[in-house]
Amino acid sequence: MMLSSVLLVFLQVCSLQLTAVAVPTCRLQGKVVQSAHDLLRDLGGKFPDHCRPYNANISFPGSAFPAATASHPKCRQALWVVYESLREAGLIFDDHELPVGEGGVTWDDKKLEDFQNLQHRLLEEGSCLSSVDTSGVLSPYFSNVTAVLQQQDSAACGWMALRRDLLRVLMSVLHQHHSCLSWGNAH
Repeated sequence: MMLSSVLLVFLQVCSLQLTAVAVPTCRLQGKVVQSAHDLLRDLGGKFPDHCRPYNANISFPGSAFPAATASHPKCRQALWVVYESLREAGLIFDDHELPVGEGGVTWDDKKLEDFQNLQHRLLEEGSCLSSVDTSGVLSPYFSNVTAVLQQQDSAACGWMALRRDLLRVLMSVLHQHHSCLSWGNAH
């Protein structure tokens, strides 16, 4: 009887260990996030003064990010904010033309292309984050960005606000949620 109890406990411990090893971790590559941030930062100039009035309409929700801790649920939520922000921005890039010329954005085309390649890579890596439920906390923000982009006289300001806020999102995860990222070799 004692042997069977010990064997049963041993098997349970082994199954827990296998379960723990089999649980996939859903992380983004820190080096890729850093490179995406740097490309986005170097894409163009600072946020223009004439766009400041749109700040009231386009304000990224500060409550989207959890408090900075290394706990699994907090990491998952922080990484989801990055994933969802990049996903929504990708949809905006696909659906709207960048205004160029007088009154448009003067972004470096090569850096934008490189950023979008890293954006797609992060979206592939982070596809495991798509199931995180945040009750639409980012939807109003992206709706407001889209509304500003659709107005010809403010489209450039909408793009600049999107870039500014994506930079904030990437900077936040890099600094406040650094431990949530994977810092191994990026392929």
